[in-house]
Amino acid sequence: MRTLLFCSLTLCLATLAQEPPQSPKEADWKFVDVLSAPMTWHPHWTRSTVSNGEVSLQGGVEIDARFPDEAGTLETAYEDLGNFFGAVGIPTDGPFRIITERVPTLGTEAFTLVVSENECRIQANDTEGIRRAIYFLEDELLRADGPFLSIGETQRSPFIKTRISRCFFGPIKRPPMNRDELLDTVDYYPNEYLNRLAHDGVNALWLTVEFKDICKNSLIPNASPDRDRRLEKLRKTVAKCRRYGIEVFLFTMEPYFMPSGHPLLLVYPEIGGATRGKSDKLFCPFSEAAQTYLQSSLHSIFSVVPDLGGLINISYGEVPTICLSSADDDWNIDCPTCTNKEPWEIHNASVSAMERGMHEAAPDAKFISWLYTDPRPGPGFQPLLDIARKAPPGVIVQYNFESGGSKMQLGKARRANDYWLSYVGPSDAFRTIANTLRDESVELSAKTQTSNSHEVASVPFIPVPGQLYGKYSAMRDLGVNTVMQCWYFGNLPSMMNRAASSALPFSPEGITEDEFLQNLARRDWAAEDVPKVVEAWRLFATAYDNYPLSNAFQFYGPMTDGLVWPLHLKPVQLPLGPTWRTDYPISADRIGESFSETHTYPEVLQLCGDLSDTWNRGVAILDALQSKYADEKDRQTDISVSQALGIQFRSGYNILRFYNLREQLLYGPAERRAETLQELRTIVEEEIKNDRDMAALCEGNPFLGFHSEAEDYKYFPAKLQWRAELLGTLLDTDFAEAESAVAAGEMVFPVEAGMADETLTYTCPPAPESFATTWRTDAPWQALSAYASLTPGEPTVTWRAVHDADAIYVNIQCALQEDAPLLTAAVHLQSAHIYPRRTFELSDKGTPNTQLSWQVVSDQWDAVTSTTSGFRNFRFRIPFDVFNEEFDAVTYPSRPMRINVQIQSTPVGTPTLNIQTWAPHSDNPPRYRLGFGAEDPAEMGWLRLAP
Repeated sequence: MRTLLFCSLTLCLATLAQEPPQSPKEADWKFVDVLSAPMTWHPHWTRSTVSNGEVSLQGGVEIDARFPDEAGTLETAYEDLGNFFGAVGIPTDGPFRIITERVPTLGTEAFTLVVSENECRIQANDTEGIRRAIYFLEDELLRADGPFLSIGETQRSPFIKTRISRCFFGPIKRPPMNRDELLDTVDYYPNEYLNRLAHDGVNALWLTVEFKDICKNSLIPNASPDRDRRLEKLRKTVAKCRRYGIEVFLFTMEPYFMPSGHPLLLVYPEIGGATRGKSDKLFCPFSEAAQTYLQSSLHSIFSVVPDLGGLINISYGEVPTICLSSADDDWNIDCPTCTNKEPWEIHNASVSAMERGMHEAAPDAKFISWLYTDPRPGPGFQPLLDIARKAPPGVIVQYNFESGGSKMQLGKARRANDYWLSYVGPSDAFRTIANTLRDESVELSAKTQTSNSHEVASVPFIPVPGQLYGKYSAMRDLGVNTVMQCWYFGNLPSMMNRAASSALPFSPEGITEDEFLQNLARRDWAAEDVPKVVEAWRLFATAYDNYPLSNAFQFYGPMTDGLVWPLHLKPVQLPLGPTWRTDYPISADRIGESFSETHTYPEVLQLCGDLSDTWNRGVAILDALQSKYADEKDRQTDISVSQALGIQFRSGYNILRFYNLREQLLYGPAERRAETLQELRTIVEEEIKNDRDMAALCEGNPFLGFHSEAEDYKYFPAKLQWRAELLGTLLDTDFAEAESAVAAGEMVFPVEAGMADETLTYTCPPAPESFATTWRTDAPWQALSAYASLTPGEPTVTWRAVHDADAIYVNIQCALQEDAPLLTAAVHLQSAHIYPRRTFELSDKGTPNTQLSWQVVSDQWDAVTSTTSGFRNFRFRIPFDVFNEEFDAVTYPSRPMRINVQIQSTPVGTPTLNIQTWAPHSDNPPRYRLGFGAEDPAEMGWLRLAP
């Protein structure tokens, strides 16, 4: 069996070896030229006669810049206004005056437009109020049906004061590229790109730094040799962005844990707190040395880089930092100093020192402490709430807008963690934190995604502004005044970016969703087309609400890059790759990894079918407008993005359909095989067309396929063409083989399906009567003779299994050795080879492990240990119900499961033994995958349930 499996995998990998290299390279990213090109404006004016209550600008304008601007930060805004008038045909030497002036009573970024017959007065108390007003004036003229302004007074003031985004193509300072934007010579902020961001309403950008690279303090006098180089580029970036009213925030996850031997620990061991792993130390913030390190580190940056906007620091969550990171479910902390501290005290000891250092150097900078963690249930949430509400003065608390949320899909509540645009939110946890912080007068920042998310991050934005309306309406009600609007992705200048950064934050209170959508559309589309565009957006939102609410589906599902997944008619039993990376093997056929955590196969098919069908109804509306806007590049981008999403959603749905039908082909009734095979062929033919259609779209829109966290394209024309050719070959080879088998009345691919006699299989007999009530004792097992030996090794291990209508029972028996106590015994089960394995792990103390991420199902199973005649028994009862309807004995009575049995022990003075049924761990194990670890499907044998 293993030889045959390796042959199958070798053939698969040989085919995939022809995959085209990642292309185009960074120097050829055409979208950089698009972002660097001057902005264009296309008014859709249909009227030339001024109406009562209006003033006409047809005769020309004069810009009278009276607002005091010693630093010249408004020069870019005035230049833009002049370019705008030139583009729309309004002379700038005319009689109508546009006057900017200071009015001290207005708040930050607030402005008033006072329009009379002869002039428009733009009034604000700060330069950014003037800037916002200038862009608002331009947008008002674009929304009008002629070059006219309504006489009267308009006031606007943002309820979201700080709107933080990120460079669309800037390095992320993470694997696999590990590029640091402060160490290269690339300009990631071309002037016109910044102008576009400023027009959208973005007033802050974040970039990643690490203390070890950029800080200098008395505790570690030897700073990084590249520190000055980094600081110089940072200063230039800050100064350049400031010209467009955009501040720069540093993003950190500090203080980072330290390995043993770290120079700081050698001199100041008291900084080392709770132990991580074998010897790494978390940062304990209570010593004098710790306080000095944190305070001086922040001071050393903000004192030498003028005008930095602030710091966003993941103080708790994501990666190990302070001793708080070691807290267990009951918030117990393994540190001699912190064990008697409240969680909020540990958090405050760290962030208050950092905040002091920053504000001593830059009093106006903002310190954002990001609590990046899912809410713990029940009483476990209170300490997190205390951390937020007891934050030190001068600290803004940030929490994920969606984490811990839920919504109903197909009559069931589904749980959301972070990174959601299809889920409006907020979660109950965010709402509770917001209400509590408002009572405590602590400022709150929301972390959300505004343009796209992990759901589909290979397109620059998802045109669902109605989702943003719901999010920002809730933020207004909850008193949120800062928003981190994106992770590495979700930040391109676009209608979604503008909706989140300008349209919604500056909208008057009480605006309805329809008014907001109409306003947003009127700026860019002709008046007669606005109702059609809004209808398309509403259809998109309705469709997108069907996106399966499952983080696994985001991270491994087919919606982001399914267009370049090969399709495997012959099972290869290989896993899915992360959607946010390009350095993993391309996704294969274990499709259930993307949804079995939360949805059944019929549910995900229904949701994705509805998503695809409804989305493409919206696409049809915009398709009808495409020729009318042939000369408007931005509208062509809007339309092509919606078309691309239509193709991606259809392709993702097709992949799900394909593997569902493949299971029917392999294990379903013989009389249906020919019909099923034809359905599979039709899907493949449609996917070939989808690849070619998408390749054509990519030629006209260089943003399509680019994933900002991957720092590369997930799909591009050459790769789409490769996949189309691969699918053509599939029709000529595996389909032809399957058709021959069907015509001969034989099973299709019996070896790969685990149905051939020569496959390595354990036949699981029916359990004797009363087994369900006696399985914990020795007697029923002693009556069974079916054993399977594990790989030879010490201690000696055997196992056997039986089943009844409700469950599988497994007994693992291990020879006892006094000097080699067993650590764990585990049963790995897959209900079918398209699903992830479920791991059921039991310690030698009889404690079931239910904390194995997406591989295990809560506590619905049972296990016990016992000792018999020098052997330790590990007994499991695993109900079929734990497989979330994956195990379907009615539809597929003969379909085998996959199994492996594993024990781990540590003999004194020797490495850990890892003994498994079918195979030991490979010398080259699979790479770690979030939620799935380094699981190797090749280590699974077959388990046949005897009738």
